[in-house]
Amino acid sequence: MVYQGCAGVFKENFSSEEKESVRKKFNLPEKFVLNVGTIEERKNALTIVKAIHDLDIKLVLVGRKTKYYQKIEDYTRKNRLQDKIIHLKGISQRELAIVYQLSSVFVYPSVFEGFGIPIIEALFSKTPVITTNSGVFPEAAGQDSIYINPSDEKELQEKIEFLLKNTENRKFITEKGLEYAQKFTDENIAKNLMEIYKTVL
Repeated sequence: MVYQGCAGVFKENFSSEEKESVRKKFNLPEKFVLNVGTIEERKNALTIVKAIHDLDIKLVLVGRKTKYYQKIEDYTRKNRLQDKIIHLKGISQRELAIVYQLSSVFVYPSVFEGFGIPIIEALFSKTPVITTNSGVFPEAAGQDSIYINPSDEKELQEKIEFLLKNTENRKFITEKGLEYAQKFTDENIAKNLMEIYKTVL
């Protein structure tokens, strides 16, 4: 099998000055949960909103809004959580790569994906990943990421809180995630493609 990779910008190391510039441009807090992807039903962002309801942290959403976003707005308005949700638009790929590196936790509770490139981007960005415990997600995130039932906001809340409070666990998961991500480098993808070509020819 040949996996997909991600753009090289997500593998870069950015200076403190560049990170701080992006933080100020988008008014990002010191700590935040990140989710990247089109904001639609199957991506399940509302579960993240519910999970941070009682946590002292904000959620940054990066992605195109669909009609599903109305559910998020309705929930945040009803529960007075508008100040805890930040939606970024007009963001370049380089800025997105920096936002990944600034984030405390990357949460991807999608119900269905063909693969899940944002997970790979997070792993290369040295950001701990929480994602869905079935489908393609374990294959994308590796054995050391954290997995949840995507319909269980209480479980997700507990896992987010665990990562925020446990520095050593965050460090271990981050290191193992980056190690696992090496299977998605351009070199490994090219090598696997060549092996397939050789078996066909």
